[in-house]
Amino acid sequence: MAARFTVHLTPTFLRDLEGLPASVQERILEAVKRLEVNPFAPPPKIKKLKGKGAGRWRLEVWPSRVRYEVVGRDVALYRVRHRKDIYRE
Repeated sequence: MAARFTVHLTPTFLRDLEGLPASVQERILEAVKRLEVNPFAPPPKIKKLKGKGAGRWRLEVWPSRVRYEVVGRDVALYRVRHRKDIYRE
């Protein structure tokens, strides 16, 4: 059996998530469960980002994006926002 990753929800991620409709929240939480198995899955849903900012990886859950970072076996979820807003800080 493959080693699993531990997913950590940051306060910023939780605040962003609470501001979304319930149906979108459910889809995002379902997608986040996949990160426990493989946070480096192939594109297009998961992509390594270039540049600076919190979260060097992104998970697509249309029309939202989840920015996260992987350190060892830990996955920290930083932000979840609409695709037009996620890259603005």
